[in-house]
Amino acid sequence: MPPDRYSAYVFFGLLAPALPRFYRMRIGAYLGGMTETMCQPIAEQIIKNGGTVQTDAKVQSLVVEDGKVKGVQMENGEIHRANHTILAVTLYAAKQLLKPAFEKHNWFQPMFQLPLMPAVSFQIEMTEPALPIDVTTFAPFTCLSSFAEQSRTTFRASRGRLSIILSPPEKFLRLAPEETLKLVLEDAQKIGLYLEGKILSYRQVNHEYDFHSLEPGCQSLRPTQKPPVEGLILAGDYARQPYFATMEGATLSGLKAASFIQ
Repeated sequence: MPPDRYSAYVFFGLLAPALPRFYRMRIGAYLGGMTETMCQPIAEQIIKNGGTVQTDAKVQSLVVEDGKVKGVQMENGEIHRANHTILAVTLYAAKQLLKPAFEKHNWFQPMFQLPLMPAVSFQIEMTEPALPIDVTTFAPFTCLSSFAEQSRTTFRASRGRLSIILSPPEKFLRLAPEETLKLVLEDAQKIGLYLEGKILSYRQVNHEYDFHSLEPGCQSLRPTQKPPVEGLILAGDYARQPYFATMEGATLSGLKAASFIQ
């Protein structure tokens, strides 16, 4: 979102955890695709510990009996029962799963009222790197909210890979990729990035319900991770923890969720 729409709580909350070690603060990038560097090691550890991992398996609903969550029902009708069900999903998906059983439950009302925020990213494959180093960069007063060359880090098979987060996202949700590319090229020139003639391919990725809103008044609506419902634990970057809508926040949320069942 544009900075003038952010809650001041978010701005100071991002800085506060880093102040004790300010000179060590860095912004990093994955040294490979997220599936290989993050998801696969987690899956392998689950399997090593005796668990199973299912992919392309959609959960249709929670199994709720006598007000207690007993597991999940899959889209194919299969039911998985468990003593503890951790809802480690986005806020949008969490609302869809919780509302049928708990729409009138007082504890969930703030969470159900918590607004959602879209995000739009734009990825360009190029004949050469767009920047001399792979580093996250910000470009105020342009549509390039943040961007990074990633051909030396995350996408090493690429000759050049520019990944961009666009702002404001609502504007770009309505545009076709070719329309977005035109605006990206115009704003890139304003900051000295000349991309024309170097583009091999591009794509736009729209996330209509990616995060909880970071606008004023929303932080108090975020839920804690342990609802007063037996068998249910919430995990996700929208739940209350210090790192907001980030991967670090989602990770910390997962660690907290695990601590509830030990």
